[in-house]
Amino acid sequence: MPLNINRREFVAGVSMTAVAAALPVRAFALTEKSAVALIQKTVDAVLRVINSGKAEAAMLVDFEGIFRSYADVPRIAGVSLGAPWRTATSAQKAGYVEAFQGYLARKYGRQFRKFAGAKIDIVRSRDGGRKGVLVLSMIDLPGDTPFEVEWQVIEVSGTPKMFDLIIEGISMLASERSEIGAMLEKRGGDIDRLIADLKST
Repeated sequence: MPLNINRREFVAGVSMTAVAAALPVRAFALTEKSAVALIQKTVDAVLRVINSGKAEAAMLVDFEGIFRSYADVPRIAGVSLGAPWRTATSAQKAGYVEAFQGYLARKYGRQFRKFAGAKIDIVRSRDGGRKGVLVLSMIDLPGDTPFEVEWQVIEVSGTPKMFDLIIEGISMLASERSEIGAMLEKRGGDIDRLIADLKST
């Protein structure tokens, strides 16, 4: 079952071991200030799209642009695919990154649409060492109880990039890794079939 933004539907029990192993060595260029600035830009961009009044198709295109601009898409894609990433061809890796980027933007973009009228405040940040910087935000939805979302920020070639979302203790990336693994298994380990299906999902 995929991770849902609605915290009442979260699935626990996903492993973070492989996610942690994929993290780069911490560089001094990343600071709490730069991480918070990145997440503030991300939050502002998401809220602009949500409250734009655009049709769903146009909003999903915008969400993909946000994901591409502010997240470390290649690393996230590689972690989500798991061990098969290491044996995939260069063409398969490129195709998977592109397909996964669109798939994730559509999937979570449809859920973020429910955040119309929401307020998202950055509460605090903390240095996570090798994990990068963790930025805690509080999401206040109209008619619902506020809940926490932690953004994991890492440094990529001197630039802060979002790597994961942890929603009340549940990692989006670990959840996606589990789901993608199940999808690939159903396709007999055929990465090309997985790519084709992600593009149409």
